[in-house]
This record gives sequence, structure tokens and C-alpha cells, in this order.
Amino acid sequence: MSATVTRLSSNKVRIDFTVDAERFEKGIIAAYRKNVGKISIPGFRKGKAPRKVIETHYGEGVFYEDAIEEIFPEVYSQAVSENGLEPVDRPQFELKSAAHGQPLEFSVEVFVTPEVTLGQYKGLAV
Repeated sequence: MSATVTRLSSNKVRIDFTVDAERFEKGIIAAYRKNVGKISIPGFRKGKAPRKVIETHYGEGVFYEDAIEEIFPEVYSQAVSENGLEPVDRPQFELKSAAHGQPLEFSVEVFVTPEVTLGQYKGLAV
């Protein structure tokens, strides 16, 4: 996982993430396990359909959203703590690319506490 922070203004940053394919695959597997009981495929008992059959029937990206929801909290909190950011709002998510066997790429924009520069305040007469 790599995260690149770009300051957009004094109180807004964009964080670009690249999650390796192996970690994204683990997220897809977790999403499959979470949702397999809810998916019904003709010819299989409910909750017993293999992942490949579900992906063929509903499309390759059927588990991507849940996989991202599985991965995002850990990756985001790690990037925030490593870069010393203090978010004050929810991040705005933007997906760049997601595919089987490829790294997951996305970015978030979030408001953070602004950088404040204090002027000379010592020695002022009251």
C-alpha cells in the first residue's frame, strides 16, 4: 500500500492510494464470504454458489464495492496517522481503477485542521 498526500489548500488535502493486488484480492474474498448467503444462482442452493459462478452471472465487479469497504478503513487510518493529518470531515472518495489481478487505485479529498501561523504576540502592551 502506498499513499501520496497533496495539499490542495491550507485546510484540504488529497490522498492518492495504491493498494497491491494481493490485498485487494483478500478484500474480494472477504466480501464474497460476507455476501454468499444472500446470493441465489439457479442450479445451486442458496449460499453454496462458487465465487467464479457468481462473478460470471452478475459481472466481475460484483464484490468490488464491499471489498473496498473492507479495505478502506485500515488503509485510510494508516495514511492519516503516517502523515500526521487531522481530518475534520468525511473523506470524498473517487475510484480510479479496480480489476482482478491489478492494484486498486483510488483517491480521497478531505478537510483537515488548517495550518495557522501566529504573528508576534509576545511583548504586547495591554
